[in-house]
Amino acid sequence: MNPTEIYDALAKIADADFDENEFPFAFAQATDAAQAAISKLRNGSTNKSDLPSGVLFGKRFHYAPAPTGQIDVILDQLRASKKTKTTKPAILLATDGEMIAAEHTASGETLHCAFTDLGNQFGFFLPAAGKERYRVIEENPVDVKATGKLAKLYDALIRANPDWGTDKRRHEMNQLLMRLIFCMFSEDVGIFPEHQFSRLIFTYAGDKGEEAHKVIIAAFQAMNLPKHKRAGLPAWTGELEYVNGGLFAGTIDAPQFDTSAFRYLCEACRLNWREINPDIFGSMIQSVADPKQRAELGMHYTSVPNIMKVIGPLFLNDLDAEIHKGWDRTRALQQTLERMSRIRVLDPACGSGNFLVVSYRELRARETRIMQRLEELDGRNAMGTSEMFSRIRIDHFYGIEITDFAAETAKLALFIAEYQANASFKAVFGRCPAALPLKNAAHIHTDNALRLEWEEVCPPPVKGEEVFIAGNPPFLGGRQLDEQQKISMAQVFNSHLKNHKALDLVSAWYIKSANYIRNRNATAALVSTNSIAQGATASTLWPHILNNGIEIGFAHQTFKWKNNATSNAAVMCVIIGIRNQNASVKKIFDGDHQSRADNINAYLIDGPNIFVKSERKNLFNLPEMLFGNMPRDGGFLILTEDESSKLVSEGFGKYVRKYMGAEEVVKGVHRYVLWINDLDVKHARLSPFIAQRLDAVSASRRDSPAKSTQDFADQPHRFVQIQGVAKNHAILVPSVTSERRPYLPVEWVGADVISSNLNQVLYDAPEWCIALIASRLHLVWIATVCGKLKSDFRYSNTLGWNTFPVPKFTDEQLETLSASARRILKCRYSHYPKTIADLYDPDKMPDDLRAVHRENDELLENMYIGRPFRNDTERLEKLFKLYAAKVKTLEAASKKKVKA
Repeated sequence: MNPTEIYDALAKIADADFDENEFPFAFAQATDAAQAAISKLRNGSTNKSDLPSGVLFGKRFHYAPAPTGQIDVILDQLRASKKTKTTKPAILLATDGEMIAAEHTASGETLHCAFTDLGNQFGFFLPAAGKERYRVIEENPVDVKATGKLAKLYDALIRANPDWGTDKRRHEMNQLLMRLIFCMFSEDVGIFPEHQFSRLIFTYAGDKGEEAHKVIIAAFQAMNLPKHKRAGLPAWTGELEYVNGGLFAGTIDAPQFDTSAFRYLCEACRLNWREINPDIFGSMIQSVADPKQRAELGMHYTSVPNIMKVIGPLFLNDLDAEIHKGWDRTRALQQTLERMSRIRVLDPACGSGNFLVVSYRELRARETRIMQRLEELDGRNAMGTSEMFSRIRIDHFYGIEITDFAAETAKLALFIAEYQANASFKAVFGRCPAALPLKNAAHIHTDNALRLEWEEVCPPPVKGEEVFIAGNPPFLGGRQLDEQQKISMAQVFNSHLKNHKALDLVSAWYIKSANYIRNRNATAALVSTNSIAQGATASTLWPHILNNGIEIGFAHQTFKWKNNATSNAAVMCVIIGIRNQNASVKKIFDGDHQSRADNINAYLIDGPNIFVKSERKNLFNLPEMLFGNMPRDGGFLILTEDESSKLVSEGFGKYVRKYMGAEEVVKGVHRYVLWINDLDVKHARLSPFIAQRLDAVSASRRDSPAKSTQDFADQPHRFVQIQGVAKNHAILVPSVTSERRPYLPVEWVGADVISSNLNQVLYDAPEWCIALIASRLHLVWIATVCGKLKSDFRYSNTLGWNTFPVPKFTDEQLETLSASARRILKCRYSHYPKTIADLYDPDKMPDDLRAVHRENDELLENMYIGRPFRNDTERLEKLFKLYAAKVKTLEAASKKKVKA
């Protein structure tokens, strides 16, 4: 069930007579429980409640009926229940049929409402259905009610008219829904006379809607024509208003309505559309045309606070400062109004228009505030004329969207936003222009933004105009792209960068944004996953952006891009604002903290524009780190513990070694491997088990598509790639590790261990290397310059270790670091058999282990700057300065050598 279906089901319970014994089973059904599960609950086999007449439905809810007026008492009993504490259901629920008291066990948040309000409070009860809570809909349930009605109408029309669900007619279907929504909204808010559109539909469509399509076509045709040009249309269309604005331009058609579709249309018309919230409603109705998306029905739209993180520092904060500075000066405020009238906003991946709607609304709000202040200052209105009205028009807003339905939605959302802004203006000033005919329309283009010249959509700024590009383009990694997206990427990058195939799709939007704003009165800010400012992407992409006068003007460092569901999955994102170079302040945002920067580089720190690149040799004279060894054996050289023990007991133990990859290091898994020297192959084959395994390796390698693997089919006893073998010990660093761990995992092993290629390895390196790898300094460097695999840290010897900046340590300092490394290892071993995964879980890390790591950090950081760093930003700034200095020194030495 999707949220609208849950709303409907709960509303039916609220309208029915209350039966305290039947209620919990009806509630379970309304919150998407399977019938079989409800049957078991009803017969008591799965009901574990310890309260009289209570019903405990697993992790979903714990219910108990209440005597009249005693709902809070029963809710307290539900809280205190032993079964509640052990089972931890999502919802506690008590009701007496008059009132409801409920609580989220996870957050402790409570709800008190009338029983008849159960449906309207459906958002609170979504966790009982295993869904995320959605606060905005709780505040404004009309959005979800309307979306549900539209979804049912859409499905009914497609069932009655299958051809309207095809690609050929999808645009017409999308336009039909948008036009219907506009009409229903208009008659509820006063743009049309009250009930005008729905009254005419109900009057002339027939009892079962058999003439509805003809009526709708005639109505839409009439609204696209001034009244004196409607000859040939039915006489009743004469009372309909002339709309204009392009909303009814183009093809006008409608599908046949059967009884079911007409009933859903009537139900939609009866809703109160006055309270529609365009910044969320637009996103919600995108799901109408795709039934697969309806389970989440708008739950992951871009929330207003997240949009403000983009458009605030892009242009609103500057306007606010300008308004504040000129607050007592008429001329200054008039100049700000003039400036605002010349602002253009472009979202090149606009979806249903959220960024454009919020930008429009915020600009209108500031304009109104200024005009109120001007009237206070000179006793007249903003510009000294009673006819003055808003100069911020929706045709100053531009969008590009590849999906037709979303593009149509964006146009409608901006129409609604304009009307609501005008209504707010009228509430303040007592006037606003006539709602109809519409004067302007937003410029929303349905097209592929990566194949379109943006200047064709949003003309370059002239004569004091400003263009601000803002948006949230799609996040897709290079390996996730379909063929068309790859072609689009190639079209953008071929003139800039040949090796673009590993880049995220969003990279192309940054390139096109930079191209648009360069040498123009324009700036841009986009949201992307934080991979855009990490690892190889940073050093590959940003040199092609930060050139020819483009710089980063502001940046939000990594944060979780969460939407308005309470517990929805979050993506780690950044926001980067680019501009033409100028002297105004650059700002870095780290959560709620902001700081000024001299320069913001591709890694989003205050530092020089330097790009960390892979190095074959260590720049700072640290010991050589290599990949582990790669078997390419089809798994046949790998042994379980039992297989290893058997070979040892049979006298072939010399060919068995411990084998450790990333999982073995982190989770303490025990595995073994056959490790046979060339001279020992003949003897090793005396073991039938070993001989069988070597033959299987040969066969596996011959079947490999890689020639480099096939070449080793005749040497099945050895790994295809052997990077190194320890003489005394080795230091293993897993190539991928969870971002949750406060320190990178690192392990010290003996010479009896063979490392797989899933680790990076220091062979026979000094102990102090562990103190470096296990430091906070090293973690933030790896996280920044190596990037991540999904949400995990990705460790690279060439990009991370070989570039890691260290000062010149004295022998005494190195010995001190070695002692610190030993303390870390000793502390870990004291907690045996706990693994690295256990010990470095941030919620369970032992205090003594945390303490020795803190001591290690303080010890190392004192060697860098004479004190511990204040935060990760300061750590990175120091590391990048050391790196930049080293690169400069090496480049100077290289030039000197060439001259010599």
